[in-house]
Amino acid sequence: MKIKRIYAENYKTYKNLDLNLEVTNDRPIILIGGGNGCGKTTLFDAIYHALYGLNVKTPHQFEELFNAGERLASGLKNKYIVLQVDFSGMVLNTEQQYRLKRAYMLADDRVLESVTLSMGGNTFVYGSGSTAQQRATNEEIVNKIIAANLPKELSYYFLFDAMKTSELLKEEQINKLIEKNINSVMGFNKYSRMRKGAETLLAEKKAERLENENQRLEYGKLTATKEDLTKKVEQLSDEYAEALDYANEHQEQYNQLKEGRNADDVTREKMQKIEQSIQNTLKSEKEYRQNLDNLSKDIETKVIFPKLASLLSTEIEVILHTKEDVATARVNLLSDKQIEVFTNSLVKLIQERYYAGQVIDVPSLIEEMKQHQERENKVEDRFAFLNPKDIQRLKNLVYAAVANPFTLLDDQRVRLNQEIHDLPKLRELQKDYQRALNGSDYSIIELYENNTKKINELKEDIEKKKDEIRDLGKKIATYDYDIPQIPDPQYDLLCKLPDFFKDLSIKLLRAKKASIERMMRDQLNEILVVYKGVIGRVELSSGGVDDISFKIYHKDGNEIYLSQLNAGAKQTVMQVLLKVLYNLGDYEPPVMIDTVMGVLDKESREVILESYFPDLAHQTILLSTDTEITTEHDFAKIQAHVAKTYTLHRDKEKQCTFITEDYFGLNTQDF
Repeated sequence: MKIKRIYAENYKTYKNLDLNLEVTNDRPIILIGGGNGCGKTTLFDAIYHALYGLNVKTPHQFEELFNAGERLASGLKNKYIVLQVDFSGMVLNTEQQYRLKRAYMLADDRVLESVTLSMGGNTFVYGSGSTAQQRATNEEIVNKIIAANLPKELSYYFLFDAMKTSELLKEEQINKLIEKNINSVMGFNKYSRMRKGAETLLAEKKAERLENENQRLEYGKLTATKEDLTKKVEQLSDEYAEALDYANEHQEQYNQLKEGRNADDVTREKMQKIEQSIQNTLKSEKEYRQNLDNLSKDIETKVIFPKLASLLSTEIEVILHTKEDVATARVNLLSDKQIEVFTNSLVKLIQERYYAGQVIDVPSLIEEMKQHQERENKVEDRFAFLNPKDIQRLKNLVYAAVANPFTLLDDQRVRLNQEIHDLPKLRELQKDYQRALNGSDYSIIELYENNTKKINELKEDIEKKKDEIRDLGKKIATYDYDIPQIPDPQYDLLCKLPDFFKDLSIKLLRAKKASIERMMRDQLNEILVVYKGVIGRVELSSGGVDDISFKIYHKDGNEIYLSQLNAGAKQTVMQVLLKVLYNLGDYEPPVMIDTVMGVLDKESREVILESYFPDLAHQTILLSTDTEITTEHDFAKIQAHVAKTYTLHRDKEKQCTFITEDYFGLNTQDF
């Protein structure tokens, strides 16, 4: 997949954005510069949301995303937020061109969406005005095409903020992220899901084959207990991940408070964001109740009448078809007025030229002409009692496109339930921050350290329950001896499936394991400056895809502990992993990196520029400030690999970003 062009209209800081992002094989880098607040992250978001869509449901959310300068100048009426991305992808060894456009508009306090995908002369469209069937069909096609090029769940590994990779706190968190990367990008996690499904089916089948009722009950209890423990482990693992995220998010503030620094500005900013989130939720709740009330008042026109039309559609179609046949048959008939005019004219002509003295009974002749026309063109109209206005109303009833209001309301309800569920946590966090602002109150430190304690407790609890699951597995296995050994090919196959999927995942991991270890060792020896040239080996565990650990060893044999690496070294490790997975994975997406050099020292930056970015991917989009990739020294190191340069500039008066085709005044031809 290669991104050819990104277009955005009225999106955040961009009133009009139109960037050509095409690269060549020898120049795979697009370098985009900009100061803080100029729109680098917004550009990043524009590409992501052009591919996967905006989650904008309320007028408030629409206003937040709409360009402020344009909104103040001319309002929101008949205005769109547009995100469009042109990209190419390989289909059966042939490059296919795609154009994906998403448009959002505010109308009657509703956010309307329109999605259009063009490819190879075909166009697929769906949106708020589509019928349910049309939307489901075309949305599925569009999602399949996007997933074939870059699945949304993998986009986080190839479109990312480099600063966040440096915020890893503990060795187990690094291992967890590495495990998630490997399982997702290499596709190993599906085998774990299949193994768990096979184990559930096998337990049910074994229970059916046990002859003794007591044995069946006991076996059922054991398998149910094992299943409950497995669910508990998954729940604890989620809590464990949440605790690690909390530690990540608050590490900087914890360190500042620990060192006695004033973190009030940081805390107030976070409090403002939390307060805004709370107010947005309360506003969403009010909007939902209003929408629900409006629906109840207008349920006849929006629900009952469309449903009635659906039920009567066949009968109405018969009426409309009959009326069309009658109209077609009568298209050449003369009206009474036409017959009268024609007859009078004809009689007058005959009297003047041929029978001047003869008197003709014109009214009788006209009546006879009418009767003759009726006899010759007799068409039965069973629905003659319906006038043209009635027919038009029937057409409107059947063919009117009515969006199902329950779908929109249900989406709003699901989102609102989650936001309301999170309100108590947000308010509690707000209180925590408020306490931190009260001079010498350093309760954030206590909360942080309690969270660290919770991480250790959760880790021990998870391991303990895993041991219990293993013990239960042994007890459950003893019932195999009591099961009658009656030939049953289906059961015999089911017995083999769990081990088959487990062995398959291990074999697949081992098949890639050596390549991952070798490539990471070579890359780290080249670009991990603090240990450059002295890494003896990189080791991935091979116990299965559910338990992958990652270790680095010095050439003298001692382990280099990940938790002891500084932020810049951790960022380097994760970027090396990204490159290795890119080379070994099944997809070839573009790589887009924001804040590319956030925490790297001078020597590490030089190595990354010269040895990492040039051959990272077939298309690499870098978003950087001039303090990360400097114009004095760094630009020259990669300019030979840069296809295009852009600089983002913020117009404070007009509240928008404009773009020049350079990198802070430099062009590739300047070197």
